[in-house]
Amino acid sequence: MRTKNENVISSSLVDDIMLLLQNSGSENALVEELKTKAKRNYVKQHHSRSVFQLHSTNKYMNGKWKTHIYVDGKRKGVTFNTEDELYDYLYAFYKAEDEKGKSFADVFQLLIEDKTAKGRSPRTINEDKRRFGFLDDDIKAMPITEITEDTLTQWLINSFLLRKPKPEGLKKMVQLLNAIFSYGHHKKLCSDNPAEGIDFHNYLHLCDLSTKSNEERSFSEEELVKLRECALQEITNPHACMLLVAMETGLRIGELAPLQKCDIKDNYIHVHRQQIRLDRDENHEHQSYYDVDYTKNERQNPKGGRKVPISDRCAEALVLASNLPGNSKYVFHHDDGRPVKKDGYGQYLKRRCKRLGIEITRNHAFRVAYNAKLIQKNLDANDRCLLLGHSMQTNERHYSFSDERRFESIQEKLRDS
Repeated sequence: MRTKNENVISSSLVDDIMLLLQNSGSENALVEELKTKAKRNYVKQHHSRSVFQLHSTNKYMNGKWKTHIYVDGKRKGVTFNTEDELYDYLYAFYKAEDEKGKSFADVFQLLIEDKTAKGRSPRTINEDKRRFGFLDDDIKAMPITEITEDTLTQWLINSFLLRKPKPEGLKKMVQLLNAIFSYGHHKKLCSDNPAEGIDFHNYLHLCDLSTKSNEERSFSEEELVKLRECALQEITNPHACMLLVAMETGLRIGELAPLQKCDIKDNYIHVHRQQIRLDRDENHEHQSYYDVDYTKNERQNPKGGRKVPISDRCAEALVLASNLPGNSKYVFHHDDGRPVKKDGYGQYLKRRCKRLGIEITRNHAFRVAYNAKLIQKNLDANDRCLLLGHSMQTNERHYSFSDERRFESIQEKLRDS
């Protein structure tokens, strides 16, 4: 049940106001006007989505009023002939919701709307939605006040963990459950947080604990040569130029796409932007892209980006990019000046890798290979983190090499001693 407070108009308060008006002896027109205002104020405090009139070539729909509501976490359109009829429906809908209490899906949707209003990234929002989708429908539909720790642990063991998630996936799922209940508790929609007692460490043995070797995460020297030769044969393709620069800098895929000519200095690249993909609808269709003035690791703590040295081969690749047809402020662009989309480049790299018989197909493998190159040049961990733009912990966990290639180097040094 929603708890009343001084900032929220409850359905019972609206009922009291309307009953008072009904018995006041006032003229009917004034009574109806005040009742309508009370209802609409109540709806506006519960309904954050737009209410709009349709302008359609379909004569049966033209002029009608429409909005969207969420029922058990699923989006549903509702349409009525008049605005008043629509608001009457919404009032009745949210009044019923108040009386029965919010479902788990309802509270999750409110959390998503809160995160969106606070400017959280579309990627974070979509990841939350994806993870919430793993929950069983009966749990989504349950009133949040009826969900217990046992409900959640049984679902984890009997459903979610059967998928064999990675430990990080389990951790983030438990974090999401905690976030939903914490939000609900803050908004007085539930009295406690049953997810608080769940320690994901207790279930790690049920996760997929396999790891990829460093060889499986990085391009080898032979593969880098193949990719370079392939790209040099397609130098009028902006994706090929991106590949050559990625190989020499270890830039993230989202950092390559928004790179502008003004970011290229005499002997370094100023990396301080990333391209973000925005999904316009819940089916992830009609995607749009935009640039932000921070990199992945500086989203919450901007520091003006980082500098990446321009090697001789990188300089050659940038010259090739400067000769691309068309005018644009972007380094990598199409003939009409439009910047390249990161997903387009990702598809290009994937196809070229498969054509060349290379099993790894992600741009991230260039970052791992670049880190290995820096290790060979005796740069310490701090310097490598500075150039790659991530924390020491991330570098040690995901980039440092302990594979056969590094072992051979160690073995050679021991022979000389």
